[in-house]
Amino acid sequence: MQTGFPRADARDDFDRALRKARRAQLAEWLRGRPFSADRLPVLGEVTIVGRASHEAVPIDRIVGSVEPVMCFDRHFRPISQLPRERFERIAAGVLSGHGMDPVELYRCGGEYYVVDGHHRIAVARAHGERSVWAAVTEVRLTHPGTTSAG
Repeated sequence: MQTGFPRADARDDFDRALRKARRAQLAEWLRGRPFSADRLPVLGEVTIVGRASHEAVPIDRIVGSVEPVMCFDRHFRPISQLPRERFERIAAGVLSGHGMDPVELYRCGGEYYVVDGHHRIAVARAHGERSVWAAVTEVRLTHPGTTSAG
């Protein structure tokens, strides 16, 4: 529930996302699955095959990161307090009507990997957005089979 106070609402958004991530971690633990199964997959070494284009990208097609990220789970929910300040700053800006800068993504085999914008994607997901505006660069794996699930 939004109060109309962007900073307070942003704080609540972060807390809600963190609780969801912790409940998901507990559920996975109860099922006997390792925590690493819910980590954000990392894209392997790539070769750029196209120029960047700007487009709206469905959030559910963003499946991983170019670099290892320890602050978010595979659903871009915060899993610690580390991303709180930046998440809240971005969320407060969005709630104040300022919007967000585009994220930067690599598209590889129809899936998207974050180059820059993990926090913005986390905020968009927390707000129930279905897509984000992104600068997308087409890439292909240099050594197929090197995508890591964590």
